[in-house]
Amino acid sequence: MDISESHDGMITFATTNGLSLFDSGWATIQAEPWEYETGLQDNYIQTIEYDENNVLWLGFSAGVQQYDGITFTKVGTNEIFSTMPIHDILRDNDNIWIANGNSGLNVYSDGKWEWIRPFTENGPGAYYITSMAKDHATGNCIITTRLNGIWKGISDEEGLRFVQISINEEESGKMTNVVDYPFGGVIIFNENTIQYYSESGGIVPIANYAALGYGVSRINDVAVTENGIFVIGTNNGLYGYYNGEVIVHITRNIDGISNDEVTKVFSDSKGRWWFITKGEAGYYQMDDIPEKIPVSIVDEYISDNSYSSESSEPIQVPVHYTE
Repeated sequence: MDISESHDGMITFATTNGLSLFDSGWATIQAEPWEYETGLQDNYIQTIEYDENNVLWLGFSAGVQQYDGITFTKVGTNEIFSTMPIHDILRDNDNIWIANGNSGLNVYSDGKWEWIRPFTENGPGAYYITSMAKDHATGNCIITTRLNGIWKGISDEEGLRFVQISINEEESGKMTNVVDYPFGGVIIFNENTIQYYSESGGIVPIANYAALGYGVSRINDVAVTENGIFVIGTNNGLYGYYNGEVIVHITRNIDGISNDEVTKVFSDSKGRWWFITKGEAGYYQMDDIPEKIPVSIVDEYISDNSYSSESSEPIQVPVHYTE
């Protein structure tokens, strides 16, 4: 499950039942056997990211595709990606980073692929990369791993090299997720705690699940808005956290969302806090109530990148979940 925003403001959802897009209305694209060469290869999409040309990159349990709004195109060869699960995709200016399988990282730059071999002199000391984010203050790529800590990729006149970031895992546990922080540095987190990392200040605690109050036992996802509010998805609803205080708490009992298990959050350029539960998607804006968006299933795919639907029956967002 993943969410990304195009350069023109379309919100795109990677789901287990196809690709869903929202731009004043909903559209869903699903894999069809007769569109093997130009269509979506698999309905189960692991991760997505828009590149600098507004082309969407999609990662699957085996393989990578690009989508230009009209056609899906396979990326790589049988030797690259085809048999490997894609854990994360990161845009870094005009480069694309892909964390795949147990083989570390591949970087696409100037039309060429480069494999960043793990456990080499300048490579990361890990095979399984779980997530990636860019430090906007330094330009470094920060990666988290399943077993081998946190690393930063430094690009300079000598090339690209990875250096491990020191963290007290006995205190925090393994930090397996990293997301952007708009003001430089990155946010790292796991189910128990959220921390901030910067080149100058190192690791700084932000909050743990207990700081969010009664009923929270697990942090599922974190995003940070452009005004510095932490949007946190938990087992007990959606939280807005700012300056050490909970400023928003959206729950099933109070606000009418169908499930308190918020599995994914995303902050878009319009200030909307998108959330996904095991049953719906919607968004919240400050001084507003959570909004469930009416969805219409698309009956026909239009090749000029517009969508239409014969159905006007509002339904839940077409997203299916697995345990």
